[in-house]
Parts: sequence; structure tokens; C-alpha cells
Amino acid sequence: MWLTRFAISRPVITAMVFIALAIFGAIAFNKIGRSSDPPGTDFPIVVVYSAYPGASPQEMERLIVKPIEDQLDGIDNLDQLNATAQEGVATLIVQFKLGTNLDVAAINVQSAVDAARVYLPADLDPPTVEKNGASQPLIDLAVSSNTLSQTQLADFANNRLQPLLKAIPNVQTVDIRGASDREFHVEPIPERLLGANATLGDVFNAVSVNNANLPGGILRQRTQETSVSVHAEVNTAQDLLGIPLPVPGSSNKNLKVGDVAYAFDSHIEPTSISHYNGQPRVYIEVGRSIASDEIKSTQTFRQSLKKIGAQFPELTFSEIDAPADYTQKSLNGVWQSLLEGIALTMIVMLLFLHSLRNAIVIMIAIPSSILATFVLMNMFGFHFDTMSLMGLSLIIGILVDDSIVVLENITRHRDMGETPVDAAIKGRSEIGGAAVAITMVDVVVFLPIAFLPGIVGAYLREFGTVIVIATLFSLLVSFTLTPLLAAKWSVKERTTAKPRWMVVLGERRTELLLVAAAVLAIVIPWPLAELRAILPIMLIAVVLLNSFVQRYDRILNWYKSVGLPYGLSHGLFVVFVCGVLLINALTLAMGAGGATIAVDVLILVLAVVWHGVGVLLRKTTDEGALAYRWTPPANGTRNFAFLRNRFVDLLMNLVRAVGRWFYATGRSRRLTVATFALPIVLAILFPLLGPINFDFVPQIQTGEISMTVTYPPGTPILVTEKYVSRIESAIMKIDGIKSVSSTVGRKPQGWGNAIGDNYARLDAQTLPERRHETYKMIEQIRKLGYLAPGGDFQVSGDSGGGSGATIFYSLSGPEDEIAAGAEKVAQFLRNTPGSVNVQTSNEAAAPRLNVNVDAQRAEVMGVAPADAASAARLAIDGGIATRVRSENGLVNVRVQFPLADRSTVDQLQDVRVRAQDGTLVPLVDVANFQWTKAPLQIKRLNRQRVVDVYGDTLPGYSLGAVTGPLEKKLREPGFLPEGVALTAQGDTQYMNETMANMGIALLTSFMLVYMLMVILYGSFLEPLIVMFSVPLAVIGALVSLSFMHLVEPNAGQSLNIISMIGIIMLFGLVSKNGILLVDFSNTLCRRGLRVRDAVIEAAGTRFRPILMTTCAMIFGMLPLSLGFAEGGEWRQAMGTVIIGGLLSSLILTLFLVPLIYNTWIGWLERRSDWRAVRARTEPFEEHIARVEVRA
Repeated sequence: MWLTRFAISRPVITAMVFIALAIFGAIAFNKIGRSSDPPGTDFPIVVVYSAYPGASPQEMERLIVKPIEDQLDGIDNLDQLNATAQEGVATLIVQFKLGTNLDVAAINVQSAVDAARVYLPADLDPPTVEKNGASQPLIDLAVSSNTLSQTQLADFANNRLQPLLKAIPNVQTVDIRGASDREFHVEPIPERLLGANATLGDVFNAVSVNNANLPGGILRQRTQETSVSVHAEVNTAQDLLGIPLPVPGSSNKNLKVGDVAYAFDSHIEPTSISHYNGQPRVYIEVGRSIASDEIKSTQTFRQSLKKIGAQFPELTFSEIDAPADYTQKSLNGVWQSLLEGIALTMIVMLLFLHSLRNAIVIMIAIPSSILATFVLMNMFGFHFDTMSLMGLSLIIGILVDDSIVVLENITRHRDMGETPVDAAIKGRSEIGGAAVAITMVDVVVFLPIAFLPGIVGAYLREFGTVIVIATLFSLLVSFTLTPLLAAKWSVKERTTAKPRWMVVLGERRTELLLVAAAVLAIVIPWPLAELRAILPIMLIAVVLLNSFVQRYDRILNWYKSVGLPYGLSHGLFVVFVCGVLLINALTLAMGAGGATIAVDVLILVLAVVWHGVGVLLRKTTDEGALAYRWTPPANGTRNFAFLRNRFVDLLMNLVRAVGRWFYATGRSRRLTVATFALPIVLAILFPLLGPINFDFVPQIQTGEISMTVTYPPGTPILVTEKYVSRIESAIMKIDGIKSVSSTVGRKPQGWGNAIGDNYARLDAQTLPERRHETYKMIEQIRKLGYLAPGGDFQVSGDSGGGSGATIFYSLSGPEDEIAAGAEKVAQFLRNTPGSVNVQTSNEAAAPRLNVNVDAQRAEVMGVAPADAASAARLAIDGGIATRVRSENGLVNVRVQFPLADRSTVDQLQDVRVRAQDGTLVPLVDVANFQWTKAPLQIKRLNRQRVVDVYGDTLPGYSLGAVTGPLEKKLREPGFLPEGVALTAQGDTQYMNETMANMGIALLTSFMLVYMLMVILYGSFLEPLIVMFSVPLAVIGALVSLSFMHLVEPNAGQSLNIISMIGIIMLFGLVSKNGILLVDFSNTLCRRGLRVRDAVIEAAGTRFRPILMTTCAMIFGMLPLSLGFAEGGEWRQAMGTVIIGGLLSSLILTLFLVPLIYNTWIGWLERRSDWRAVRARTEPFEEHIARVEVRA
């Protein structure tokens, strides 16, 4: 009370405090960063990359992966170690636990790699170590030129453009694809080499030793000192032709490289080819530093890119994708929903409080709390992101709750004739305990969310903390600013008569005009498309609410004089209705359909038995026989016999209580009909709604479509490109497609990419205004598979999940069993409705030619085995002999045979290697050539070989609906081969963790709410009465979720991390109604009212604040539930759950909580009355007993 008195008596100080908070909040608003995900939600990842050209996946695993894994084992804070061995390439992804310092982790990984160097091949280039977890995607570009060739463009992009892009502020990584680096090629002709008695190795050695640019030191003369440089370098391809070619045993000392070879400026044979809208382009992926502001970084990058474009007019930059655009639209959508919620909340306040001033006070309370929250958000390093802004949009209803309850009570006291100051102080003091309880309930509900472990906790920590901070500030506002504004302004001049605008709103013509305005809103071409949908809904909602408010007095009188007394008199029926609705709602999460019907049939059977027993009991037993009886103590003494009789009486009275329940059942014909009709109706309606699915995050349509093409191993890259180009052309013809980009030579696969000439990845973007038609376009694109004959064409949409594939499992165990187990799992998923694109990482083996040098034959021929192996390697892939300095940097010089002379096995067999006596020996004389098949890649997880199974879900199917049958199948013994273990990864893993962690959070929140109220009330019983309102919210939450999934199957209406937060939030929201009822009932009982009269009076008095807070929250959540704003699908399920839960809890709590209170507290009251009567009559009974003894 002292805080309210101080605020009212010192208005200037109070005003200055909140003005200062508003100013600091506005400053903080501009300083807080913007991003799509909360800070700290990316796993610290360090990537180790090693290239060893020509090595098979098995050799990469044995020679490189395993030695490095051995050194990485036991590294600090290691969470997961993934490794992939492919043809000539090894990649190790070292994932650390959340919160690990990435710089320290990278140093530790580098130390481990350095320690492994002694076990790696001697001719292996040092593996590279990169901090992958330090960056986030910033922008994707396609670069083309009308004047530069592809080779020149690639050279320019790698050597000139990349440094410029990396110099842009906040740019962390620049990855260039589709750019074949410039190379000088020296290609000897086999016939000329043979004629000169030379080998490919001779040419390689000649080129490698005849290119140098060295410092010569200092020439010291008597009068000066001069620096000397020694030049023996090559500058052009023609210079390479003039290099002397010494041949062992040859007398021709004038032989040049040009005598046996051609040399020319060329490029590396492409390992990837990039297209943009069907044309070859250089593809650039730019990543930003993880701590930077996503939106500001994108703006800075675009400004810098314009300057680079002006500097190099021969280049054309095409922007493919920028995540910040969608992030900005999504954040704007949240702000839009928040402002719409505030506007609707103000309308609710205006209609209920009948005062524009009171509504304005509430509207001042909301931004005051929010601006103050911004200050602490900035101090804690939070961002404006999806989660924090969703928290801000959710707390609209919470923020007005405290002020509504206080202001409504102040208004009530003012209407009773008290002065404005007295009304403000008394009104706040009377409701203060309940206000504190309401606020602290919200706080303890969200505390478990803020401290959840793992990646789920990292995402929700910011969300829970923001709500807790804003809620505490809301309590401060309701105790200071709201009473101050009420006392000094809003209730200073108060009349009980309805204002003129309320009378006008109550007229039928006004309602018709609002409905007409709603219809007109649909017709008007609003600048924002969302307005066309949301304005009519808002206007109709206002009409309905206004109609309710106009009839409020009649509804209140019916509830107070008819509805509630009837419910108190027929408590068994109220409990039955609540129980049946709750059980049926839970069946929706258990599968609906047969489960719902079975439960309702069981309820009907029990109802028939119950009513049958009741009828039989009424016919055979008099009602008086069921009256409670207690045996008085013999001779007024309480001995062992008395305790025994009391125990027997207690058991008999329990039997009589059950008998009274049976006896009362069926006495009202209307209630009997309703009892049997309710489960029948629910058994018909609920199966129509369908089951509630489980997911990790809501499926959303971002306008991005991903495709992959996989051809059989060994398919040339140009063949793959040919068919990909056909698909690109067809996609560009689909209405609504904005752009198509592709990369031939790689595709996403679980964690990371698979590399190979037979792979291709395509990405399509829809027009922004057609984003909500993404799923339709996906179905159209799926029909284009005929354009890739012989290839596997897969299409999926970016649903907002965490990993590359929605469904993702890894199988480990015996190497000869995991492939069969993976195929079994994949086939089961393919047969499960809702799955699509199900594949395994254990693809068909690729043909491989093994060249095995025979040591004995080599010794006979005088050939060193190492020379034979080197000759074979040079003949196949060539080798980098030296590097030439150019204007754009160093250019490799590759010595290799022309493509036409290294395309067949016969040509390889004819390659010559020099023997010790100088003769040339064909390779076939010292080596065996054998065709085999080998896997394209080997995947490892935590130092074990694994096979991944991954795929996607179809629109309308949740992740849980697809993986649920598999989880059940895995429990059957013998489904997987002996020793094979299956581990969930990606979204599948996160979903399982979410269900477990959120279940714990639900129980923890429930327990904390109860414990808090026990502390506040000093009683174990009364908080338990309040908690009966919580299960009632689950009814509406699950039913509304199931109904909205039926209406909008592609809107993410499932039990996911977002909707489960909404259910946890309901614990606090619906407890408020029970707190208001129980708190005021206690107050009235202390004033001398009987329990039944007190609970009826309390329910009537608190009817308006309960309706106001509930309607304010519902209308505040309405824009969220409609999901018309950009990215609204992400938040839609939460709005649905909260609105449904509030509605069911509102209706049922108004009957169940008073009933439970009247039953339990009434029993305590009756027991107290009995004891009082007993205390008065006991002395007289004892006197009579003594007189009788004397007689």
C-alpha cells in the first residue's frame, strides 16, 4: 500500500521515473540487434577439411579420418563428431556443446590436427581448420559478365572479388562455387614423349625446377650497397614451352618442353557448375559474423556491393537470396500483430469500462511496461528476433491484466461514492494480494521455460526472460502509474450513466453498419493484403463483443441468480461435464478416431450403470437412510471404543456419500438426457476433427523450394548438367516462380554436402506475394521428374526446420549389417503416409579401377614401385608442377596428358615408366589393372561408421505423424539386425528432446504455481481449488488445435515447441480467474458471509474483471492466431492454443471453481458449525449423564 500512496502523493516523481524509463527504452530500441534466431542458438562447430586427390573413400577413412579422430577424442566440451570420407576429400565436423568458446575450441582442434600430422601421408597438404559456427548466411549472389570468359570470371572472382567482399564489415565467410580456377596446362603428347625417350615425370620435373624468383642478397660496393634479385621465372604459357627438358641417357641437350608438349592458359576441370535462371554463373555464398545484426549487415553489404559494381562495370550481380528480407518481413509481422492486439485490447477496455479515460490509462500501461523491458533487453544482449518479439506480442494480455484488475476495482469503489484518491488506494489495496499472486503466477510459469536445457532451452531462454521482465514491470505499473492516473484523471469525474457512444453502439443500426463495414473491408483493395482479411474479422469480433457487453447485465443476473446456484446444486453433473470434455480432448492427442469412440462408449456404459444403480436405490431405499450418522461417545468419554466407532462411522458415511451420489443421479430428466447426449455427441464430432500431430517446429511456407538430382555413380558432370538445365527451363515456366539457381557437383545430405559429378542441387524462389502457394508449386515441380531420365529427382520445401532434412536418423553397428538395417528403416518410412524423398547415404557403389603394382615384376623389370605408382597418378590426374605469378595472384601449372590420351584403360596401361637402365617400361608390365566397385562416401558418427536415413514430410503431415509409426516398430524385437543402433538426428532429435523437456516444464510450472499460491495463501487447500481451472484450459487448447488443423492443414497447427509454450502459458493465465474468485470469496467469508453466499457474491463481483482480462487476452491473441502477417504460421499455433484454452477455462471455471470452493470450504464451515454447537451442548449432556449416574 505504501508504494501506491507514495505514487499518488508524489505524482511528479512517479511521472519522471516512467518518463525516464520511456526515454531509455526508446534509446535501447534503436540499439538492440535484429536477427531471425536468438543469440547463442548455434552450436559451436569447427570443420576440418583435407584433400588427397585420387584416394578412395576407404583410403581417406584409413589414412586421414581415423588418425584425426583419434586425436580429437576427449577434446574439451565435445558434443558430437561427424566425419565424411569421399573420393579424394575428407570432412570432419566437430560440434561442441552450447556455450563453448568457439575461438578456444578452434585452437584445441588445430592442436589435435597438428598432433595427427605424424600419422598422415607425407605428401598430404596440411588439413584446413575453419570456425563454421562463427557465421550465419548473409546473402547469395550470382555473378556474370558479358565481356569476360568463364575462366577469366572465375579468376577474377577468386582473386579480386573475394578479398573485396571479405573486407565488407561483418562479412565472415565468402564461398565461391561454379568457378573453375585458372590454370596453365602443359600437355605432353605420348607419341612425342616416346620418340624422345622421355616420360611424363621428366616433363613434370623439368617444369617444377625451372621457375624461381629468389632474393639474391645485397651487393656491397665501395660507394653503395645494392639489393639483388635472381629471376628464373615463367610468366606466360609460352615461356613454359622454352623450358629445357633433360632426359636421362639422352645425348640431345637442346630438347625443350615445347618439343614434346603443348602449353596454354586454361582452367581446372570443373568439379561444380553453377547456373542462375538457366545461364552459367559464378555462385557466391556470403556469411556474416554470428554476433552481428542480420538486417543492418545486409543493408551495409548491399551498399558496398553497389560500389563494387560501379568499380567493375563489366560484372553483373544478381541477388539470389537474402535471409534478412524474410527476417525483416517476419519481424514487421510480429510488430503488426502486436499493434493490432493493442488496438483490439483498447476496444475491449472501452466496451467493458464504459470510459475512454480508463481505456487510455490501460493503453498507457502497456507501452510503459514494454519500453522499460527494452532497457533490460539491451543490457542482457538480447535481440529483436522471432522468439523475443513473440514474447512481446504474447504479453499484451498479461500486461493489461494487472492494470485491468486494479483499475476495475478502483472504478467500483469510485462508483460506491468514495473520493478518487480513496478509491485508488482502497481499490488497489483490496486487490493487491490477488494482483501480486496473478503476476507471480505468470513469473513462475515462465521460469522453467527460461532454464530448459539444450538447444530448446537456448531458443526459449530469451522468450521466457522477456516475459518475466515485462510481467514484473507490469506489476510495478499497476501499483504506481495506474492508481496515479486513476486518482488524478480517469475516475476523477465519474458517472454511473452510460455515455452517449455506448447508447449508440447498442442500437441495432450501429451493429448493421459495423457488419456492412466488415463486408466493405473485403472489397476495398487495401495497400496491405493482410488488411483485407483481418479487418472484417476484427469488425465482426467487435460486433459480437459489443452485443455481449450490451447484454452484460442480463447475463450477469442470469449467472448470479440462476446459472451458478443451479451448478452448485447439481455439482455432480458439472464435474461429469468437465471430466468427459477433458478425457475426450486428451484422446485427440492420442490419435482420436477409435480412441475417442472407445472412451465415449465406456463413459456411456458407466453412465448407464450409474443411473441404473440410482433408480434401483431410490426404489429400495429411503433417502433418510443415507443421512450421515455419528455415534456419540458412551457416557461422554472418548476412549478406544469411541475411536473404533468413529472409524466405523467414517467408513459407513463414505458409503452413504456414494449412495447419496447414486440416489441423486437421474432425478432431473433434463440432466439425464444431457448426461447421455454429451458422450454421444462427442463420439460423433471429435473423430471428425482428427488427431493432433506432433512436430518440432511449425511447418511454414517461406517461398523457398529445394531440389536434388542424383544420377548413377560414374555419370559425367556434363551429362548431369544437361538434364539439370532442362529442369531449370521447365521450372522457370511455372507461374509464381521468381528465380532458379543450381549447383551441379554437390547436393545436401544430412549434415553437410555430398560431392560428385552425378549430384546436383537446385533452389527456386517464389514471388513474395505467392509465398503461401509454395506447397502447390512443389507439387507442380514434382511432376517434372520425367525431364531427368535415369535420375532420382527429389523436391522439398524449406519448412523452417533445423537441419537439412526433416526426418533424419543415423544407424551404427557392425559394418556388414548397418546398410541392411538402414534400407529396412528407409523402406518402412517410404511406406508410411506423409513421407517423401526418403533416402540413405549408402548409395549404389561406383565403378573403380585399382592399379596394383606387382613388386616382384617391378624388380625384374628394374622399376621402383614408387616410380610406377607416381607415373600412374600423374597419368590419371596430372600434377601441380609449379605456380606462376599473375596480375591476380598465383596460377597453378598442371602437367597432364590431353583428355583424349587419358580416357581409356588401354591408354593408362601404355603409360611408360623409366627403369634403372634408362629404358621405358609400359605400366601394364609391372602392374595389374582390376575393376571393382566402391562406395562413393563413408560417413562416421562419434568414431563409428554410420549410414544416414533422411527425408521430408508432405504438406499437412507433421514430423511426429511420420516418425511415430517407426518409433513403435523399433520397439519390436528383431526389426533391426543384431547390434545395429538407431540415433535420431536433426529435427527428429530436437522433437524428441522437446517433448521430454516440455513435459518436465509442464509439471514444474504446475508445481511452482501451486507452491507459490500455498506461500501466498498460507493454505494447502485453497491453491488446490484454484488449480482445478488448469485442466479446463487443456480442453479448449487441444480441441482448437485439432479444429484449426482440420481447417488449415498447412498452417503448422500441431503440438510443437510453440504450441506447447502456449499450453504452459495457459497455466498462469487461467489460474488468474481462480485466484480472483477464491481471493474475494475468502474476503467475503472474513466479513461474515456464509460460504455459499460468499462464493455466489464473489463470482458475481469478479465476473466483469474475469471477462475483461480473458477477452483482452483473447483479442490480443487474435492477430497471432489468424496468422495473416508475414511469418504468421510460426506463431499461429500458439495463438490458437491460448484462445481455445481461455474460452474453455472461462466458461467452465465460472462453475467448477465455485463448486469446488463451496464443497470443500463449505464442508469446513459445516464442521466448524458442528463443533461450535457441540461445544455449547456438550456441558449440558455431560450434566445429564452425571444426574443419570447418581440416580
